[in-house]
Amino acid sequence: MPSTFLRLLPLLSLGLAVPAAAQTEPVAGVDEEVPLTPATLGDALSCRSHPAAVAFATALFLEGKPPEWMRAAGERKETEGMIGLFGYTLSQPVEMLGEPVTTVYFLKDWVLTLLPRSKATAFLAAQKLERAPIKVAEQYYRFVDPEAGPMLGAFEPTGGSMEAAFARAFGEKPPPSAPSDSLFVGCNYAPATKAEFLEMAAQSEAMLDEVAKGIAEAMGSAKPE
Repeated sequence: MPSTFLRLLPLLSLGLAVPAAAQTEPVAGVDEEVPLTPATLGDALSCRSHPAAVAFATALFLEGKPPEWMRAAGERKETEGMIGLFGYTLSQPVEMLGEPVTTVYFLKDWVLTLLPRSKATAFLAAQKLERAPIKVAEQYYRFVDPEAGPMLGAFEPTGGSMEAAFARAFGEKPPPSAPSDSLFVGCNYAPATKAEFLEMAAQSEAMLDEVAKGIAEAMGSAKPE
């Protein structure tokens, strides 16, 4: 199961120690110093600057030196149970493609904000995002460059993913959940093409079954084939 594609599908992401943007993969333009300003954070959110996303992730998670206008956010009901999600409140608002933002989140290769569903729905329509072919979760996408990314995207909070994986591991079918009141919206900088993303998205249910099988085997409860 290619790890790059798991970074594009939040439902299948069970967390990294730090967001992937802060890790040491070469990124074009990161040799240039990026100032940590509301404008550059807005660029990262808006899929305009991978170097800005890397600069913020490095300052926050490797150096532990956030800008004074960013403070760690407390957990919200919508973010409960989400592994690897790091949130910050902003004393100076930033803009994500014209949408004012006062809270930002980092999750693997994602730079995100959390919007009420009504605002998120309007944003998805204005930015022409499409529903991804994922049966078991709600996710939307639009590739800035279909051949290389990044991907503007949105998805429902995934706090129940671990519980669902354990349920599948023990042969139970998780009950359907009601639509969430909010959606995460932002940019994913994982290197992938649109065609690759759609291929993996279409396989997401089979990949969930693979994750569940791994959990069952790790806990010694796998049924003999």
